[in-house]
Amino acid sequence: MADRTLRSAAVMAAGTVLSRLLGFVRIALLAAAIGTALRGDIFTAANTIPNSLYILLAGGIFNTVLVPQLVRAIKNHDDGGQDFTNRLLTFGFLVLAVVTVACVVLAPQISELYLPKELHDPSRIAEKNSMIMFARLCLPQIFFYGAFVLVGQVLNARRRFGPMMWAPIANNVVACASIVIFLMIYRAGDTPPTFSHGEELLLGLGHTLGIAVQLLVLLPYLKASGHTYVPKFGLRGTGLGQTAKLGTWTVLFVAVNQVTLVVVTKLAIAGSASTDPGAKAGLFAYSTAMLIILVPHGIVTVSLATAALPQMSALAAAGDVTEVAQLSARSIRQTLAIVVPAAAAMIAFAYPIVTVIAGYGSGKNNLQLMAYTLMTLALGIVPFTVQYFQLRTFYAFEDTRTPFFMQCVIAATNIAAALIGVRVLLDESHLRFSGVVLGAAYALAYTVAVLMSRRVLRRRVPRVAGSGIGLPLVAMVIAAVAGAGIGRLVLTLFDSAVDWTGPLAAVVQLAVGGVVMLPVYVGVARVLRIHEVTDVVAAVTSKLPGRSRRS
Repeated sequence: MADRTLRSAAVMAAGTVLSRLLGFVRIALLAAAIGTALRGDIFTAANTIPNSLYILLAGGIFNTVLVPQLVRAIKNHDDGGQDFTNRLLTFGFLVLAVVTVACVVLAPQISELYLPKELHDPSRIAEKNSMIMFARLCLPQIFFYGAFVLVGQVLNARRRFGPMMWAPIANNVVACASIVIFLMIYRAGDTPPTFSHGEELLLGLGHTLGIAVQLLVLLPYLKASGHTYVPKFGLRGTGLGQTAKLGTWTVLFVAVNQVTLVVVTKLAIAGSASTDPGAKAGLFAYSTAMLIILVPHGIVTVSLATAALPQMSALAAAGDVTEVAQLSARSIRQTLAIVVPAAAAMIAFAYPIVTVIAGYGSGKNNLQLMAYTLMTLALGIVPFTVQYFQLRTFYAFEDTRTPFFMQCVIAATNIAAALIGVRVLLDESHLRFSGVVLGAAYALAYTVAVLMSRRVLRRRVPRVAGSGIGLPLVAMVIAAVAGAGIGRLVLTLFDSAVDWTGPLAAVVQLAVGGVVMLPVYVGVARVLRIHEVTDVVAAVTSKLPGRSRRS
């Protein structure tokens, strides 16, 4: 079972790696085209709203509740879950269509929620109008996001994990093409912070088209998985009432989460909209740093969790609590073996990382503050990873109520820390550090989350042999800090002799740092007997051409 989980995770990880790489190409192109200051923040906020609203209005149910229901329908229904799935898809498509139309109509009001007080001044009406126009063009993404996840979850329930992870590649290709055309036709730069009508149409519609293409890529795989979609109306007698009941708590969960996102977005834009001169770490810096820290999450954590959730759901349904605990803990340890050193590397090599991604054209103006933002956010990726798996354990038992109350505490911690940090501790002359402070608030919130949820989860899944993560995590942190610290020291020794400026030099820095860090991490892990790290190394080296022939 463990081998099957790892194989499924590997297929998903491969697609995610390429998708993430193209995603960073898109970020680099955007940084060069529209900068990383207020102009970049306006488009980033508008393009983020559709995904946020989708998650708020439907995504929680689609992502977390439906997989266990689909697995049970495929296993227990005489038709292999065909009727259940068709009714579910039809209902979901209709809800998404209605929600999308309503959101497009309400685009001005929705945009207002994300604008900080600095942009409500009458003198900033041009920036505000650009935000509203971009929102109108991007909000149709809600339907395509939702339909993509619905179809993808059907494929996941049928153990076809790869397509959902590979399809975003098409989205990034289309989005990158629209930005390249933008660079060819229009000016590049971060001033003035407004856009022409043509610029708005090209960027907005280009990104929306990318999400639509992402959905279209999945449709042939749905047919190939053995499911033929035929619209079916009516929910009575399908058992979807149980899904709706479970989904109520999940909707509340994501609602709390999205309130946090709105607050963070407003505070981040405030940093770039302030009158404070010079470099600023606003929403573009914060969201780019967030994408960076979520690379190991998307490649490793999501892949393992997606592959493990159907198995944990089946074990939970069978009442095998011991195996649920062991599978969950094993998945967490396997993930942390990669996430922990990744977090340490992001802190040690933050500046060259952001230089490679955003050190082009207009984007190179805010690199130092972007690096600081990445450092503070990277502190939170380890507790976020642990919390992500722990929530999936609750979902395997179809418990969505407990995660909601835990998320309330997490959101309250994040919002309070963000508001105090930006609006109380930072004055107008230091608002440029808003992204850095928001990163620290994020890390604090998820540290609190892990400490709280571990205690709560013990009531459902008691401690059993093989389900511990505390000592392995401490050992991984020691090994990762040693590796990253020595890597950073080596780069520092070369500072006086080597010119490290520019994206190309940053690539060299990362290569040197990685060559130094990885052997140290693996060596210390061997000394500390961290089996998950040695297993990962063995799995990678076994695929090398020479090793595979000898084996």
